[in-house]
Amino acid sequence: MASVGALLMGVGATVTWITVGIPNETAHTAIRGTDLTDGVVVLLCAVVTLAAVFATRIVGSAGARQAASALAAIAGLVAGAIGVAFLVAGKDRDAVIEALGIPRGMWLQFGVFRDLGPGAYLAVLGGLFAVVGSLMMVLSAGTADPHRPDAA
Repeated sequence: MASVGALLMGVGATVTWITVGIPNETAHTAIRGTDLTDGVVVLLCAVVTLAAVFATRIVGSAGARQAASALAAIAGLVAGAIGVAFLVAGKDRDAVIEALGIPRGMWLQFGVFRDLGPGAYLAVLGGLFAVVGSLMMVLSAGTADPHRPDAA
């Protein structure tokens, strides 16, 4: 489940987070997550989550599996929090204005329309999956795995 969360976070970081344009004009700009610092951090969280899930499969001790699972949960929390923060205040964030290169006065004067894309939603959903999956891994990390040769 945590790996599915990492996938959702990764996809969310690369798709459109917000579409910006001037009302009654055909010109508009789609800003992808990787155009913003928020999206880059979500992408890094996806990589960390996936690496931590992989680490839980190859480490020998239960403590190391729990630590890797906790790392994946923290990365999922960070990605989810970034997605929620963007959804709450994304339409008027300074990072969006900077990514477009539009002065704030012009942004406010023209009444630019701002439509949120699926990226931040996927980041939140992926973060949630990563946290739940990581917590499931933490709980199961303490039990012996009969398929592992080092398990007692």
